[in-house]
Amino acid sequence: MTEAPIFSLVVPAFNEEGSVEILASEIQKVMTELEGQYELIWVDDGSTDATVEAMQRVQAGHDNIKILQLGRNMGKSEAYTRGFSAARGNLIITLDADLQDDPAEIPRLLGEFHKGFDLVVGRKMGRMGNEPRKAIVSRPFNFALRKLFKLDLHDTNSGFRIMKSDVAKSLNLYGDLYRFIPQIAHLNGSSVTEVGVTHRKRSFGSSKYGASRFWTGFLDLCTVTFLGLFVRKPLHIFATFGAVFAILGFGLEVYVLLQKLLGSTFQKHVAAIIIGAMLLILSVQLFMSGILADMLASQRRMLEDIQRRFER
Repeated sequence: MTEAPIFSLVVPAFNEEGSVEILASEIQKVMTELEGQYELIWVDDGSTDATVEAMQRVQAGHDNIKILQLGRNMGKSEAYTRGFSAARGNLIITLDADLQDDPAEIPRLLGEFHKGFDLVVGRKMGRMGNEPRKAIVSRPFNFALRKLFKLDLHDTNSGFRIMKSDVAKSLNLYGDLYRFIPQIAHLNGSSVTEVGVTHRKRSFGSSKYGASRFWTGFLDLCTVTFLGLFVRKPLHIFATFGAVFAILGFGLEVYVLLQKLLGSTFQKHVAAIIIGAMLLILSVQLFMSGILADMLASQRRMLEDIQRRFER
């Protein structure tokens, strides 16, 4: 393809040999009914089965289909990053390769997208009947995300999305941060919403995620929260913790002084004296760290402003 397509479909896959050809056929059927050229980008995330061979069969005779191969299993964040970087379309659509996302729902996502949003997430309807355990566990997680980021999404980890190309390319994904693509986009100033879509049962293979995803998900949530909510005002969080430690340390020292005035000896409160002094020192270090972080954040904002001026 020489002309840039309108749509770029990015589909990461890991050991999904049974689903690739079926999904490709479904995508082709839907996309041919939509106006505008499209490209399909398969990203093999280090599969150990015949997934790549299935992708190559799908690619044969189609110049709008690309295959990107990762040397090993590097995770969805890296797969998305590679796919977004290679995408040439103005609109990027992501969906999972396990056939649980139905390409027939793409027009519904587009309909919501054309209302003026930058990113639309497909909320998986009927998931309770297909994956009751995952559905139940994800509810409190999604509730916490709604409250924390003030973003009204009920299925934030859905891999079925449509977004502007510049939104996708602005995402800095690593680790398991792909789970928070809507939140990261929201923090970057993009308008985000969701629309209900059909969620199908898995036809082949098994889920690639174990119990460890809940712990790593919590850690990544902490990362997104810190980077997103405090990266532009780091002194706030450092100074807050510093103030808490300063109050505790000062309180301990005042307590020891009062005990001395009441007739006690410093020898009886050596531990309190040391802990109080350490807390005071720690509070000063946190405050100074916050000032340094604020200076770095200010430099980053200045560089971003310069970059935006050059882009204009």
